[in-house]
Amino acid sequence: MFCRAAPGRAAPGRAGRGESPGGTAACSPPSPPSSARPRPRPSHAPRPAPLPPRRSIGAELRQALSSTSPAPTIALRVGLAVAVATVLGWALPLLHPAWVAVGAAASLQGGPGRQPSQRAGARFVGTVAGVAVTVLLAQVYQPGEWATVIMVTVFHGVSRALPPSALLLRTLLNTPVALLLVNAVFSKPGLGPLAAYRLLDLTLGMCLGMAAALLVRGVPRRRVCAAVSAAVGATGPALAIRLRTGTPHAVSGGTAWRRTGDLWTMHASVPAEEIRSTDTADRLWPALLAVRRLLAWNLLAGPSAPAPADGARVGGFLHALAGAARTDLPGSARIGSALSHSPRTPSPAHDPDLHRRLTALRSALEHAALPSPGTKPPDGG
Repeated sequence: MFCRAAPGRAAPGRAGRGESPGGTAACSPPSPPSSARPRPRPSHAPRPAPLPPRRSIGAELRQALSSTSPAPTIALRVGLAVAVATVLGWALPLLHPAWVAVGAAASLQGGPGRQPSQRAGARFVGTVAGVAVTVLLAQVYQPGEWATVIMVTVFHGVSRALPPSALLLRTLLNTPVALLLVNAVFSKPGLGPLAAYRLLDLTLGMCLGMAAALLVRGVPRRRVCAAVSAAVGATGPALAIRLRTGTPHAVSGGTAWRRTGDLWTMHASVPAEEIRSTDTADRLWPALLAVRRLLAWNLLAGPSAPAPADGARVGGFLHALAGAARTDLPGSARIGSALSHSPRTPSPAHDPDLHRRLTALRSALEHAALPSPGTKPPDGG
């Protein structure tokens, strides 16, 4: 059957054979443009992972007071120091009793990696230097109201711009701020004597803070072990559901990430609350890194076929590791003895990368170190 071309139009496909271009056959509709044609969809379109449900304020408070949190120990230490400093400030004939409590709290406050003795030393040196600067200023200049406002604004702004690690410089700048503000409100006894009272009151408070730090010694080991066990134990259900269904589960995955966040907080808090440096934080780091790698696989790995048997084996394996982690710190003899009775490292049939990450977690708990690439698993799995 031949199609008759419409007047002024050419049959399709004839433009290259001597007929005028731009025409179409009268019996066939025009073909749609290439931009309007439907594009083939990929067989596995990426889908965003579901978010875990938000927790209530009560749940957050219960977690802060749980056995896996360092907050109760820190709160007990700071509360004891501030309470004793407040009583002494009220009982002794001090010019500003609140400065004693401020000094006690300041000696126990600081950034990660700084021990209480280091924080107290940095704050004491900074206070002495700040008092010296203020006394020298009082000898040559008595600031008025607007001059006080400008100086306080500049000193406070510069101190807030410094990093938390520059504790000495921040204390040096904050000391004149407090003295200038108090001197602006109370005209007596003057800026010079006020600086001396500030030094004495804060020194007394810092001594009380150090005494509290010696009395309440750091984060107990049982809390550190509980944080490791909780992070490993929460990872087990998340991976088990992931393998059983082939997709990540929002609730179990969110719980596992929160427990890992608690372990991260514990890792940062332990060295900051120790009187003497230990290797506890160094022991925690490989386990924290191994758990995060497992959760990253759980979240980022592509969809897979359901494997209920692999899910059950992985869940039981991580449950055994969580029980062993509660006995002692990673790398200790007790946790090594407990891991000797745990099952072999599972080997999911379709994902050897998960087997390597599970082996790394076991090595982090048993030896407090991640295995080097190509190392044979310690259990032969």
